Amino acid sequence: MTSTPPAGATTPPAGTDGTTRTSVTLPSGRLDLHLERSALPLDDLLEFAVRRNPKRGFLFVSRVLGKHIPIRPQVAADTHVALASALPPLTAPHFIGLAETATALGEGVFRAWQAQQAAHAGGPVGGTFQHTTRYLGGHPLLLRFDEPHSHAPAHLVYDPGVQARAARELVLVDDELSTGTTLENLAREWLALHPHVTRVVLVSLTDWCVRRGAVQAALGVPVDFVSLSSGTFEFTPDPAWTPAALPAVTGDGGDRSHLLPARSARYGHPDALHLPVDPADLLALADLTGPTGPVLVLGTGEYQYPAFALARALEDAGLDVRWSATTRSPVLPGLAIRHALTFTDNVGDGIPNYLYNVAPQEYARILVTFEGDCQPDPALMSALGPHARTVRLT
Repeated sequence: MTSTPPAGATTPPAGTDGTTRTSVTLPSGRLDLHLERSALPLDDLLEFAVRRNPKRGFLFVSRVLGKHIPIRPQVAADTHVALASALPPLTAPHFIGLAETATALGEGVFRAWQAQQAAHAGGPVGGTFQHTTRYLGGHPLLLRFDEPHSHAPAHLVYDPGVQARAARELVLVDDELSTGTTLENLAREWLALHPHVTRVVLVSLTDWCVRRGAVQAALGVPVDFVSLSSGTFEFTPDPAWTPAALPAVTGDGGDRSHLLPARSARYGHPDALHLPVDPADLLALADLTGPTGPVLVLGTGEYQYPAFALARALEDAGLDVRWSATTRSPVLPGLAIRHALTFTDNVGDGIPNYLYNVAPQEYARILVTFEGDCQPDPALMSALGPHARTVRLT
């Protein structure tokens, strides 16, 4: 990975306590970071931006996630392996990735853990995965919980099946941990239904949580914190800053069974994406037999991991590939957000969605993946240009 200093950041030498102190000046205020541990330089891990959200005037924008900044699939794969390698010993855990930002991260860590365990055991291993969702579907709903600081706080967790609910370890994966409240809320609800769980593992790219002791006390079981970096932060709002109006961020709450596939990771079915092994067949599937050049593979909203799998396969076939995804998260232009496209979601909610840091002219081909009948907004496809096409992955 290459290192580019975060916009607006100044990094003095490490303090006498061993922490690295960074101050980031944002239009909304000042963010003071105290980095205690990091597997990579902070500049390689994240940049900064301003949320269009009066609840929180800053955003950590990851450079290794594949959501707000397009990245090489290999970077994401290395991230998944690094986090999986740092997990404590687990027997048959249930993994849950947080929608919408960490659905691919969660599944990537789960699959990396499975691969590591299989290599060690010499055969198949246990473990299950699902991700939370914002959408009602035709499956039994297990629980609801809130993400308090989010622009769209309500999460749904569907019943993932007998094997998952019998798991004795719960592994929760999000892109970053700030207060830890969101994952605590989810863990609390899960433990209330599954008192046989003996351990909770909270996984994130960056961990800024100062409430580790409080989370442990609230859950009443051993809690492990796994991340690429950890530290603390303070945000000092600028009193002169006027928060931007928050756009519509929630839909009508209607059933989306007619659009969403019957089997998906949100229901506990992270079925493997079966892609051609032969590179020629893979290129034909992706319609990449024409002009050569950089390829961008996009996920849409919660539907991210299959796009990553396709991007990774194309990269393995020798193509110059980047991977990213659309999002419902409203972020103000500037700092880490250098480009922004606005369009309508593809799940029938009629709310604004966004694609960040994608300049369409930089790519020879753009593949916009989608699930079920969730066809991307024609306005997005038009903005991406004639070299963009939709791909339904199942």
